[in-house]
Amino acid sequence: MGILERLTRPTRSPRERFADQVLAELRRLGFTDAEFRPNQFAIVCECGQDAYSTLFLSKAFTQYQRGHRSPSDRKQFVREFVAHSLTPPAQPATFAEALPDLRLALRHAARGTRTLRRPALPHLDEVVLAGEVPLDIDSPARWGVSAEEIFAAAHHRTLARAELPASAGFFGPSVLHVPDYGGEQLVSWVLLDGWLAELDEQVGGRAVAFLPSTLMLLVCADEPRLVEQLYELASDEYERTPRPLSPMAYTTDDEGRVVPFRPDRGHPAYPAAARAASRLAVDVAEHQRRTLGDQRLAEAALAARPDGSALTTATWAVGTPTLLPAVDLVGVSVPGERVFQVPWALLAEADLLIEEIDYRPARFGVVPSPSPASLGYLRERAVRW
Repeated sequence: MGILERLTRPTRSPRERFADQVLAELRRLGFTDAEFRPNQFAIVCECGQDAYSTLFLSKAFTQYQRGHRSPSDRKQFVREFVAHSLTPPAQPATFAEALPDLRLALRHAARGTRTLRRPALPHLDEVVLAGEVPLDIDSPARWGVSAEEIFAAAHHRTLARAELPASAGFFGPSVLHVPDYGGEQLVSWVLLDGWLAELDEQVGGRAVAFLPSTLMLLVCADEPRLVEQLYELASDEYERTPRPLSPMAYTTDDEGRVVPFRPDRGHPAYPAAARAASRLAVDVAEHQRRTLGDQRLAEAALAARPDGSALTTATWAVGTPTLLPAVDLVGVSVPGERVFQVPWALLAEADLLIEEIDYRPARFGVVPSPSPASLGYLRERAVRW
């Protein structure tokens, strides 16, 4: 940083400097997804176990100022404060102890964490909380019950409390806004049998739900222009919230089950729906890559076709161990040549992909040394825009 930049940089308050130190300690420990929220004087960070920690700083800041004079003492205080704040809460000892507090939560799809989970929707998993504590994968064995029994109990307990809070309200006649001020994990209620369908009458048509954040649920009637507008609103919320969940929309099928909302190509919301699905796929793959830190995991990215529609991409560096996410287009990078793009289906057709079953979302290994004939086959069929 230059002298002029130092002189002209706005002075940060003692509170902000304390928050900077806490953020620096979190990042030293590998928590890269952390955000300072000045209005709350708090830091929200993802804990890596399908939960978020909110580190409220007011009390710690007062202790920091009063009792720690030397730089080394203050540094040690920050380290101890962060370590204590991130200590995993104790797991319930028995099923009977946990049962009254069991409830559902929705999280991004993942495998490799210690959390008890199962797939719920594309790129989303359901997990079980006991109060605020995500249950770990050892819970069934520790309690002597099956995972299915635990999920069934969580569904039953969640259904018993799934009444719209007083804070729920309508924007106009057909848009229901349900904020989650109390940490009820109410976005997970869409997984409950019949719950979303029961809102059809309230919104005046087939209910379409948006879950942009773990803190907000939006439900509107299946009116094309209204759904198109809600996609834009949900996208903005998904972008700005510290706890994003999904930019997609969801509705019910003829059996009353919750499914992704997939409009026909002529629907006004079709471009937004396709873009949202691509965005979620990329974000979940990138979260996986950052969390696992495996150098073989290829980066996923969102791109656009010439017509402006969204697509997902990743790059295969030929000769380098690579685990690709399932994407629309793969950039094939051969040493000494220009990168060329091929559709995902072409790699599968050429029998160059091997699914690695230990990953969720799915990752695919690529044949380490493809033959010149295979590369020629891909090159001849590369996408040219």
